[in-house]
Amino acid sequence: MGILCVCRQIGAGETTIASAVANELGWQCIDRQILDRQVEETGVTLPEITHFDEHAPSMIESWTQSRDVERYFSALKSICESYAKSGEVVLVGRGAGFFLRDRDALHVRLIADLPFRLKRVMEIRWVTERRAREIIRESDRDRAAFHRRFFDVDWNDPIQYDMVLPTSRTGIDEAIKLLVAAVRSRWQLADRVWDAPTGHPIS
Repeated sequence: MGILCVCRQIGAGETTIASAVANELGWQCIDRQILDRQVEETGVTLPEITHFDEHAPSMIESWTQSRDVERYFSALKSICESYAKSGEVVLVGRGAGFFLRDRDALHVRLIADLPFRLKRVMEIRWVTERRAREIIRESDRDRAAFHRRFFDVDWNDPIQYDMVLPTSRTGIDEAIKLLVAAVRSRWQLADRVWDAPTGHPIS
């Protein structure tokens, strides 16, 4: 019944780490694209803004009078809680960890120094260093505003998390190992033997 909630700085390795940890554990990995699609399937129509979370304060202010915002977050909360009820899931972003504060979940934040983040953003998004700096600055500002507005928390405060991993120090591979070990220790999980053709655990 384990639940791993991953909050992250852009460029800290989240695109690789979360899915790798889920694969190693044999769990589901639910990222923002999947959550958004499922929210839309509930009948909630998203406005012209592509994503509600992690946007600039000016955009957030414009949502405060919108019933769509309330419906969206109600649906998002319901979906996160549904996954939490099933367990064995890695939930990435979307404020999932703050929706699930009352659950038996492991809350992790991934951070990294600027050179590490710049390199990853440049590689993943195929942008110049100048544009990567802008993306990082905007992302940090907007995610902080999102968490402050909707959860009344400082997302940079380490006390909000069970573990803060500086991936620029640990490296991606070691971060994956540390998270897998932390999850197995938290819920006393034994290593599983996997059947390669089916992808299902043998034991």
